[in-house]
Amino acid sequence: MSTGLLELDRPKAWPPELCAFLGKHYDLFLGWETRQNNLSAPAYDGALRGLMDILQPYVILGWHCTRLTVAEADDILRSGMQMPDAAMLARRIDALVESNEFAPDLACLLKSKNQSDEINRAGMVWFCFFPPRKAGEGGIERFFRYWGGEALYNSHEDDPVTSPAIRVIGTPCIVESDVPVSSLVRHERLALNIVRRFLASRDHRMTESTDYEDRIVRPLTATNVRRVIRFPDPDFFALTGCAEWRRLLA
Repeated sequence: MSTGLLELDRPKAWPPELCAFLGKHYDLFLGWETRQNNLSAPAYDGALRGLMDILQPYVILGWHCTRLTVAEADDILRSGMQMPDAAMLARRIDALVESNEFAPDLACLLKSKNQSDEINRAGMVWFCFFPPRKAGEGGIERFFRYWGGEALYNSHEDDPVTSPAIRVIGTPCIVESDVPVSSLVRHERLALNIVRRFLASRDHRMTESTDYEDRIVRPLTATNVRRVIRFPDPDFFALTGCAEWRRLLA
C-alpha cells in the first residue's frame, strides 16, 4: 500500500520520517560524498539500505518514452503495464497482423530478429524521474521514432525493409505514472540520489547529477498510470522539447 507521492525535487516537502533519518546520518552521508577517509563502509552501506527501507512505501513520478498504437495506449490506461519479453512482443506483432498493419512475412522477420528476451531487457521497463526533455534529442528521440521499443528497433532501424514499417506504426507517447519504489530493482541507486538531493538542499555542491532514471521489474497497475500523453498534445511538446529538435517527430 502506497504511503503517498515522494516529490524528488522538493526535499523540504519530504515526510518527517525520511527527513529524520537523513538528519541522523547527515555527517556520514556528507563525509562519504566529500571522500573523508575515516568513515566506515559497512556503516555507510547499512545507512543506504535503511534509507531504501523507508522509501519502499512511496511512489515517485516518472515518465516512460515510447511509441504506441491507439489500442496499446488504451490497454495501458485500462490494464497498466506488463513486463516485456519475447512472448509479449510476439503478441503485439500478431495484433498488428490481425489489423492488417503488418504482413505475415514482415511479422516473421520481426519475431525472428530482436533482443526482447535478452537478460538486460526482458522483464523490465525504464522510467526517467525527471522531465524527459532534460535528456535531449539524443537521449530520447529514438524511443519515439520506432514502434516496438529498443529491443526491436536496435535490430531493425537500419534495415531497408523493416525499418520503414516500424517507423509508421503508432504514435509517440509518454506514459506518465506514479511509480512505486517497491517496483524498482532493489538496489541503493535511489537512496544515493535521495542523499545527494538532501545534501544539495543544505547548500552542499554535488558533482554528480541528481537526474534519476531506473527500471521497474514488477507490473505497473492501471491505478498508477496517470495518463498517456500522445504527440502532438501540448504537454508532449512541453515534456520533450521536441519542437526544437533537429529531426521533427511525426
